[in-house]
Amino acid sequence: METDIALREVMVREVVTGDMELNVMDAVKMMRKCDVDSIVVFNNGGPEGIVTEGDIICELVNKDIKPSTVKLKDIMTTPLVTASPNDRLLDIAKKMAAERIRKMPVIDGDELVGIVADVDLISVSSEMNTALAELIEMNSVLTGLIEMNVERETCELVNEDEGIEESICEKCGSFAHYMEMEAGLLIREGCKYEIEFGVD
Repeated sequence: METDIALREVMVREVVTGDMELNVMDAVKMMRKCDVDSIVVFNNGGPEGIVTEGDIICELVNKDIKPSTVKLKDIMTTPLVTASPNDRLLDIAKKMAAERIRKMPVIDGDELVGIVADVDLISVSSEMNTALAELIEMNSVLTGLIEMNVERETCELVNEDEGIEESICEKCGSFAHYMEMEAGLLIREGCKYEIEFGVD
C-alpha cells in the first residue's frame, strides 16, 4: 500500500447522515436510496455515532425486532473513531485493524467532511500493486535489453583464438553453430579459411 497518500485523496465526500432520533426503518430507506451501507448519526448538529448494515442485522434482524420501533441512538456505535483528512493511509489501516472497524468518518475541525471504508484502502492498495507490477515488467524488459547489449559487446571483445556458439557470419550472412573471430569479424569456419587463404 502507498503509505504517503493523504486520506483526503481516497475518502468519500458524500456522507449519509441522520439525527439520532431517526428510526432505523427511515434510516435504512435513506441508505438504500443513496446506495450506502452506513449512516453517520448526528446529535445537536455534530457527529455522535455511526450505524452500519451489520449493526442493523445484529441488533434488529437477528432478534426479530421491527426497525420502525428502534431509533438510531439505540444501536449506534459511539464514541466515533474518526480520522483527519491529512492522515496517511497506512496509519488509518492500522487504526481500523486495531479498533476492528470497517468505516471511519473523516473530521476536519468539528466538521464531517467524508468517510473512508476498508474497501477504499484495499482499492488503493490494488491500484498500487498493479502499478508496481507494471514497473517490475518494465524493469524486466530493460534488464533483458541490457543483458542483450552486454552479450553483444562481449562477442565483439572475444579474441581471435576463442569461439562463439550459434551466430550469423558477418562475412557471408549464413547461420552457423560455431563462430570464430577473424580480422575483426565474427565468421563461420568456412569463411575463416577463405580470409586466411585470400579466397573470395
